[in-house]
Amino acid sequence: MTAASTDGKAAPATFLTDLQEGRVEWSRWQDFPRQSPEEQETGDRLVAEAEAFFARRVDATAVDSTRALPAGLLDDLQDRGYLRLGIDPALGGLGLSAYNTFRLIAQACAHSVPVGQVVAIQNGVGAAAMLPALPPGPLRDFVSARIAKGTVSGFGDTDRSGQNNARPTLTATPVEGGYLLNGEKLFTGNGPVADLVAVSATVLGEGGPKVGACFLDTSTPGFSVGTRLEFMGSRGLPNASLHFDDVLVPADQVLIDPESDQLPFLVGMVALLGRIYFTGAPAMAIARNSLAWSREFIARRSIDGRALGDYDEIQRTVTATLADVYAMESAVRWSLLGSGLTDRWFERFATKNLLVRGAWRIVDRTVSLHGGEGFETVASKNRRGAVPVPLERAFRDARGLRIAGNVDFQLDNQLGRILLGQYYADARTYADDGTQGEPGPGAGTSAAGLSPANQEHARAIDRLVGELRRFAVGLVRRHPDPEQLYAKERTVVLLGRIAGELFNAVAALARAAAAGTPAEAVPAGHQELADVHCAEARHTLSGLFARLEPDAEPDHAHISRRWLADGGADQLVRH
Repeated sequence: MTAASTDGKAAPATFLTDLQEGRVEWSRWQDFPRQSPEEQETGDRLVAEAEAFFARRVDATAVDSTRALPAGLLDDLQDRGYLRLGIDPALGGLGLSAYNTFRLIAQACAHSVPVGQVVAIQNGVGAAAMLPALPPGPLRDFVSARIAKGTVSGFGDTDRSGQNNARPTLTATPVEGGYLLNGEKLFTGNGPVADLVAVSATVLGEGGPKVGACFLDTSTPGFSVGTRLEFMGSRGLPNASLHFDDVLVPADQVLIDPESDQLPFLVGMVALLGRIYFTGAPAMAIARNSLAWSREFIARRSIDGRALGDYDEIQRTVTATLADVYAMESAVRWSLLGSGLTDRWFERFATKNLLVRGAWRIVDRTVSLHGGEGFETVASKNRRGAVPVPLERAFRDARGLRIAGNVDFQLDNQLGRILLGQYYADARTYADDGTQGEPGPGAGTSAAGLSPANQEHARAIDRLVGELRRFAVGLVRRHPDPEQLYAKERTVVLLGRIAGELFNAVAALARAAAAGTPAEAVPAGHQELADVHCAEARHTLSGLFARLEPDAEPDHAHISRRWLADGGADQLVRH
């Protein structure tokens, strides 16, 4: 089902429709989104200003070594509007589009990932970012006033028990005038420096427990910042556990969906966008930096008098990185450009993993390219007069992005459930109208504007979309109870991973096709990079599809249970 657009216009095309139909309807992809000249000019100007500002204001190596932000930086970010990127100018914001917001955050992260993440959290998942999800009334007025005044905020969602429980362990108990919060939140970005926080809580009441979002001033009695949290990467990012001991939150500062026991739908939509900001934008920055570092390294190195760039494996390494960056950018552009808050939500969900996994492949590849220099710290390079490329820091930062905003394989699991949920809904529709609901033939409209190689990729991807639907519909028919199917987690994870890979291939092809039209002046190479990406994607997809077969893998459950129960396998491993 395609979500309605928030601006009253028809919702843009979504890949979920293609997956439901079992074929890629290329006509829906022919108008690949692009920025208007005015929007691009605004973005270019602000990104250039941000590049100069962060280079002047932030010593990234010092932030990493001291694990602390420069003194007064938050005030400077506030003064420049960087903590209100997408906010209406009437509230002191810059009023940027989602894509330009992403661009500016990525530029900040290109200089220092933790500093960029401070900006990303505020604009992506902080209390201020939740403004579009708030209905007219006291809560919206409260948050708007704080934004206009200038606020630093964050959102606390993870409990000590983990992030993936159905209900938070932080509780909100009704009392006269509001709710009492009791419990703890972990891994709250901006938590130690926020003056306004939003937290998810299990709201207790006569109608049964619900999950709500509570907004409170951090000066409220009973609220305290607990342990400052430190990570392998993102060193310097202010992060902490937050404690709530009978914290009174006024009733009109608690957001509850009267129709559901979960967080309101629009809060989830804000979270999807925010996740791209605080994990995807740093991933994009690391990928682009790694590409630039690779080029610089190859230009200055040779082996036995032969330029490094003349070697076949080096050429393949660089081409793979170029294609990865191209595919990552294609996913972001499709997900963010020309779409409202509730549009292309499926693609936004998938894009997080596409970006963070892409960055991880690229930085790992770049470390190998640099050899000893890739594993060496900046401090060591400075001591011996080497080029101080901060690859070691980028490597650590990139690994953290795969678990930020939920662990990558769990997001695949959730995406697979979303996809299967659509097929279950389709199956009920077929049953209601008496049709069989047979999968489509996997032959949508042809993809125009592509090279012969990419035309073949398009046909192959189209066939795989049909194959995915046939397999998933078969699963749904054999498992009338969704929970029985969802318990087969590896199958669900693989389905989610396949859906994401297929989307990225289609986005890359659609972007390459659009780049060949007279309407957009683009550099050469789109067709070639889409070709490289899709060739690799087809290898990846072939392996993922092969693992969907029930007999394709050993009995992991039997082996793990035996080991956990009696340690028998441990004896084998040790001896």
